[in-house]
Amino acid sequence: MKQFKKLTMPIIAVLLLSVLLLPGCTKVEDNTDIGENDSVAENETPVAETNDETETISTQVVVVGSGATGLSASIEARQQGLDVIMLEKNAFTGGTTNTAEGYGGLNSNYAEKQGIHYDVREVFFAAQEFHHWATDQDIIMKLYENSGEGANWLESLGVEFEVLAPNGNNKYNTWHIYKGTGAQFVKTLTNKAEESGVQIMLNTTGKELIMEDGKVAGIKATKGDGGNLVINAPVVILATGGYAGSPEMIEKYAKMDADDVYDTGIAGRTGDGINMALAVGASDRRLNGSLMNFGSAMKPYGVYEPVNLLGWLPVLKVNEHGNRFVDESLMNEDWGTNGNAQRQQGTIYMIMSKQNLDNFAENGLPGFGGETPDFYGEIEGALKDHPDYVFVADSIDDLAEKTNIDKEQLKATIERYNGFAKTGIDLDYGKDAEFLYPVEEGPYYALRFELGIFATTDGLVVTPDAQVVDKEGNIIPGLYAGGSDAGGLNGETYEVSIVPGAQQAWAVNSGRFAVQDAVRYLNK
Repeated sequence: MKQFKKLTMPIIAVLLLSVLLLPGCTKVEDNTDIGENDSVAENETPVAETNDETETISTQVVVVGSGATGLSASIEARQQGLDVIMLEKNAFTGGTTNTAEGYGGLNSNYAEKQGIHYDVREVFFAAQEFHHWATDQDIIMKLYENSGEGANWLESLGVEFEVLAPNGNNKYNTWHIYKGTGAQFVKTLTNKAEESGVQIMLNTTGKELIMEDGKVAGIKATKGDGGNLVINAPVVILATGGYAGSPEMIEKYAKMDADDVYDTGIAGRTGDGINMALAVGASDRRLNGSLMNFGSAMKPYGVYEPVNLLGWLPVLKVNEHGNRFVDESLMNEDWGTNGNAQRQQGTIYMIMSKQNLDNFAENGLPGFGGETPDFYGEIEGALKDHPDYVFVADSIDDLAEKTNIDKEQLKATIERYNGFAKTGIDLDYGKDAEFLYPVEEGPYYALRFELGIFATTDGLVVTPDAQVVDKEGNIIPGLYAGGSDAGGLNGETYEVSIVPGAQQAWAVNSGRFAVQDAVRYLNK
């Protein structure tokens, strides 16, 4: 049996494969099971009924959103002795953190026990080189300096880490993988929030900030029964998860056709926090369309389904014109950068032959190994259910016709690629010879993919203390934003090849930074 060279596979791919091959489901905090064949992005946010009644209440801090940012902010607020109400538009807490893998942290107790320690400035400079300095340097430095303590704080709340892992080709071993993944993280922090006295209001959507004399004075919201809610509060922390689920904002800020983008996260991230802040004068300077894009994914299928796993394989991919555009193994080395390459193309197609699939069935998935899902069965099902995504033909000419790809260009690309496979040298993109699988004998398959994204990573302009800044560069008193509602952490590309899990770390720590500054603000 041929031995495949193993890619340095990201943990997310390991998790994907384990979900595919093991029965069970992920528990989400509305007592609803998300099964392995369900798309978490399709858990629609409840639609409120119409109700003219208005309830008015008061507190010290309102947190809008219950993902890693909102849960961390709420718990920190109670630890600081503040009264807090946390609003969540879904029927369950956690948002897309339910599907997160881990936390990116430097020099935590967990890492130190394993003898792993890094110079924070060394990692900072590596990140800045990666981002071409198109970030907020103070935010990154504060995050890195506090990320270890943040991991310790999570452990003190009961969060358990399973392993400290690298991701793809990243140099620094900083990814603290959650035991039980994000679902267990959410369950642990939700329980802790309830125990500490956080008032959690599910099915409640923040709608509009209340301002008095240029300062935050509260928020207007809509309850699940359609009733109106007014919460008077001097501090509001926006933690609504960015705008990955808003086609309008994707097109406005990312300058992409939203039809070419597949948000694989939990529903509800429609830019609520960002838009509320913009409406009161917050700066949009950092809203530059930065996506946590990874690459190939099909909208009709959940990101954890076997057909979508095919998109991670290092086999031939072409754009709609029939041209290759990347070293296909980049997907498992640095999925963020791979996503950038795909983002320039729009729709792409993976081209395989039955010979390729037979090879994988016998020898295991390249870069994965282990048991192989029944891809023939999956593809047959897809051909029946979604014939606009999966195509099969006995000849390249017929495949080109079915996919509307230029026939001559597709044939030329495959011929050239097969030549590289024979010589073992990829003259176009330098892909390792081990992953140059020729496409020689029919039947031939083409799978159409959109650009899969996990989140948006730009957002409002904030200070390192998570204070929201207006268009003139002034702090809006009492208004804070964290996680994917706040920009500054990334440039155009998520830093998975530097500190994987950095977005989770930013979510946790920005929520805490906000509360720590709010304490100072309230005590003035």
